[in-house]
Amino acid sequence: MFKKIITLLGFLTSLNSFAAGIDNIQKLNWDGLEVVYMEDERFPTYDVVVYFADGALSDSKRRYGETNAMFGLIDSGTNRYTQSQISDNLEFYGVSYAGNVTHEFSTFSVSGLVKDVIPTFKKICHLFTQTNYPKEEVQKEKRRFQSSMNNLINSHGELASRAFREINLKGTPYSSPVSGKLSTVKNIHTSHLIAKRQYFNEKVYKRVYITGPKNVLSIKNTLTDNCGWKNSASLFKRSTSSKKNSKSGPTVHLITVPKANQAQVRIGKFLEDKEIGNPELMSLTSGFLGGGFTSLLFREVRVKRGLTYSLSAYAGRQAQYGRSIISTFTKNETIIDLLNALKETLGKVEAGSFNDADLERMRNYLMGSHLFSFEKSSSLLRELMFLDHVGRPYDSLVKYPEIVKSFSKEEVISATKSLFGWNGFDIVVLGPKSLRSELSKIGKVKVINYKNFL
Repeated sequence: MFKKIITLLGFLTSLNSFAAGIDNIQKLNWDGLEVVYMEDERFPTYDVVVYFADGALSDSKRRYGETNAMFGLIDSGTNRYTQSQISDNLEFYGVSYAGNVTHEFSTFSVSGLVKDVIPTFKKICHLFTQTNYPKEEVQKEKRRFQSSMNNLINSHGELASRAFREINLKGTPYSSPVSGKLSTVKNIHTSHLIAKRQYFNEKVYKRVYITGPKNVLSIKNTLTDNCGWKNSASLFKRSTSSKKNSKSGPTVHLITVPKANQAQVRIGKFLEDKEIGNPELMSLTSGFLGGGFTSLLFREVRVKRGLTYSLSAYAGRQAQYGRSIISTFTKNETIIDLLNALKETLGKVEAGSFNDADLERMRNYLMGSHLFSFEKSSSLLRELMFLDHVGRPYDSLVKYPEIVKSFSKEEVISATKSLFGWNGFDIVVLGPKSLRSELSKIGKVKVINYKNFL
């Protein structure tokens, strides 16, 4: 009992500290550049995330992967410095940096020592304004991409997830992978990357997220003058919406690969705007179904029936759309047993036939573990960025335990029907051609060669 009281006091202390941190966030305006600053004096280090309000949707169909390549090769060379010189210089300052591209938005993250923040960002700004993407570096990246795609045949789990995304999002703007495909990356050349860099640097809306000691704010003039990131509010912001046709039954796709001794399984659905408005309920529902060793689907499929070794369920959102997915695998000969077990278990949840204690266990876990996701200031910084992207208030982070606690059993049942309803599923199985006859017991099977997704 004493330990429980200490744990509760610790949780409440952490919650109060976390809430105070959210309240102390400053929103600054640097010559028209929006800045979100969270002070952190614990260490002499900083984290900066630059948010760009556009992503892979800016790529043409013929050159999908262009934005991802532009950010990935931002340090490939300029008229003044080679890639080796750039890398050595930033390594000397102990800097970590990386771009990340989604369909809707992109980010560029930098972290390092505060004492070196000015020379570091002068070099970063130099890259965003001067990188000329030398032909030999672009060709090298194309060869690396081609090699990684061809090697996917040795990573069936990754290949299945790639195929599922394209199938599940077909008919929406989000179906093509942000990294591109072999047929599109080959069309990307130096001139395209320079034009894309200029577009993002000069035409796309930006917001900067900063955490660290107060003197990190000394980068203001570097960002506004050296990078030229002024008057960003009037620049372009990507916005789109899409819908998928409703289904009267599950759609089954068999992705054929040679010599597969097991079947990779991905099941899920595309979620429209109206289905993604309650992320806390999505989190509770997906966690209850497949969020770990004690989750309902895991115990039914692995513990009770021994049909797989691992299983996870997830439902999440971006600004304009979301996805739900159940990910698992099984032996070829038990593929129908696995699918039937999943359908049966989901059906029981939709009928309310489950142990309330299982739901409460996941609810308590989410409430108790929430704060630990933001122990690092950099993690909290990225969450603030995402909340701004999807248009949600910062205090939703503080209210998360309270919101999760408020959901009724009936709301979880309704969310299961909406997020994980069997008839709305795309069922993707990656395995040998011989599975076709078995899968036809579930529904009409569309057979696709794995090379279509490379």
